[in-house]
Amino acid sequence: MSDKLSPLSASKIKTLQSCSWTYWSKYHLKLPDDSNDGASRGTICHAVFECLGNPRHKPHYKAIHKHQSAWKSKAVKRLVKITAKKLGVLDKENLQLINEMIVNGVNYDFFGKDKENPSEGISEKDFNIVVEEGEKKYSIRGFIDKLFLYKKSGTALIRDFKTSKKVFSGKDRTDNLQDLMYSLAVKKLYPKFLSRRSEFLFLKFNLEEDLLGEKGEGVVLMDEISDDELEGFEYFLTEIQSVIQAFSEDDAVTNFAAKQNYPKDGSFGGPLSCGFAKKPGQLKKDGTKMWHCSFKFPYSYWKLTNKDGDIIKTSKNKEDLEKISSEGDEVQKMFYEGCPHWNSFI
Repeated sequence: MSDKLSPLSASKIKTLQSCSWTYWSKYHLKLPDDSNDGASRGTICHAVFECLGNPRHKPHYKAIHKHQSAWKSKAVKRLVKITAKKLGVLDKENLQLINEMIVNGVNYDFFGKDKENPSEGISEKDFNIVVEEGEKKYSIRGFIDKLFLYKKSGTALIRDFKTSKKVFSGKDRTDNLQDLMYSLAVKKLYPKFLSRRSEFLFLKFNLEEDLLGEKGEGVVLMDEISDDELEGFEYFLTEIQSVIQAFSEDDAVTNFAAKQNYPKDGSFGGPLSCGFAKKPGQLKKDGTKMWHCSFKFPYSYWKLTNKDGDIIKTSKNKEDLEKISSEGDEVQKMFYEGCPHWNSFI
């Protein structure tokens, strides 16, 4: 293991477990990753929620909550449209979905005061934790969308917003990496808060309580994770850290998603994560583009490196890199040959 530990995140670990080639493409080759509309909508919603969590911006929260429309705040409307234009989701349908998800998130106990007033509420709490204690060696990094600390009860509530089309199922619900990672981070950062619990809010689904007090289907409350479980997770992180520190191109072809079994628990993985498109831009029967993994097919791209040859960023648009390059940096045209598994079928 090298002296400097490469920071782990829940998404990084999940990518490694899901497909070794996708991991290599994203984290070693750092290839351009074409985000779909859903990911772009999520980016916008998270940016809005972070802003609304600032006490100075409470008037904007009140305007949205009162009128049940994000457009009732001129500042939020401007932020959404500027970001949506940049991400290519400025059309009517996407804007409507973004508005609905923002309103849904605002309506759900946005300041964490449902059962007890928090002593502190934090939006986009970042963490960067390095542990080297005996047999435990790992580094974790990430952001918690909203963190509420309740000093009186010694409780920490971890909240994560989701804009995906599907609520957790199978292993994603019973053994969730994000839940484990966030709970461990909070334990390390706030050791006096002995009770920690995560909730995931799926903004495309109903979050409101029914007449019996049951949460809507979009609210996923996770069971509290014990200290013993978190300690076991630390040893798991140590093992993953070792794999990632030594990961090579030979390892990249050992665990293709396409060669795995289809998930039986209703989760998304295996060949499903490759997509069923047989060529780039293939259309479905309704005329929309068929989704596929960003690294399935070949394409040309540009790479920005520093004077030491380290990759700073890649893009399919040369101008994007030229705008951020500095003296000594180099922009090169590259060609990605596509996923080795699928090359023989193309």
